Amino acid sequence: MSVLLVVTCLLGAWGPDQAPHAEGDVVATALLDAGAAPRRVLRLAQRPGWGQGMVASVASEVETASGVGAGRELRTEYGPEVLVPLRVEWQAEEGRGRARYHLRVGRPEVHAVDEEGMEPAWRLAEELGAMSGRAGEVLLSDRGTPLQAWIRLGPDASSALRSLVQAALTSDWLITPQFPEEPVGPGARWAVARALGPEGLAVVAYELVAQEGGRGRVRFFLRARDREGRSAPRAEGELWFDLRRPFPERLEVVYSSRAELGPRGGRRLEVVRRARVTLESGGPMAPGSRAGVDAPWRAGEEQVRAP
Repeated sequence: MSVLLVVTCLLGAWGPDQAPHAEGDVVATALLDAGAAPRRVLRLAQRPGWGQGMVASVASEVETASGVGAGRELRTEYGPEVLVPLRVEWQAEEGRGRARYHLRVGRPEVHAVDEEGMEPAWRLAEELGAMSGRAGEVLLSDRGTPLQAWIRLGPDASSALRSLVQAALTSDWLITPQFPEEPVGPGARWAVARALGPEGLAVVAYELVAQEGGRGRVRFFLRARDREGRSAPRAEGELWFDLRRPFPERLEVVYSSRAELGPRGGRRLEVVRRARVTLESGGPMAPGSRAGVDAPWRAGEEQVRAP
């Protein structure tokens, strides 16, 4: 799988055209079911001096199907896995339940799926070198909504990498999801609708699968449509939270998009792109059995901000 195909897969699945977070973006928030008792208001504690290390992991795949029925042919290409260590630390209180956090990116690693994937893995590692050692900030509400986010990249950062980082900075899933205003208990369900471009709409459905004290697990599902009514990439996954921490303990999510390219050589061609993302608190992951390539360090910087 080429570097361009890897980045295209990630961008296609992640949804870089997603509207950035801002308090005015929310069209409606609805509590569908308050869940079982005991119920409590879910709000994040944002304590001075707090800090946490995390590791983000992204793996991509492209599945191509041609033909129909018994003559249908299926092919799957797997991209390398990318590991990015992160460090987040409390920086300042901003009032109204908001706090600002300093974000620092460690040295990314790229793991090839096999020996043939070593060369594209190395090229991707070079691409990600613009992230090594870079810093940024996140402004977070106590309901789990990232209100502002930015990061400085190296001067050699490509437009594709800038778009990918921008998509991550505006993602619903890298932060504890937006909690409802009302007290909720296990089994609670709520939905948040957001503006998506000038006339599009994204609806995120949440379910509180488990809750014990200030800790719990949320299942979520995203569905979006643009102003022409076309379906945008979707995401579904689970997130483990601890209200004593502003960022999740663990996140697992799959972004997917599907497209039909029309008949080619008399055969219909369908392409499905997936990006599997995990975010886990703690230090850098131990190296796996697959071959790994460190992204090189680069000098200089250029700020990339969630628009």
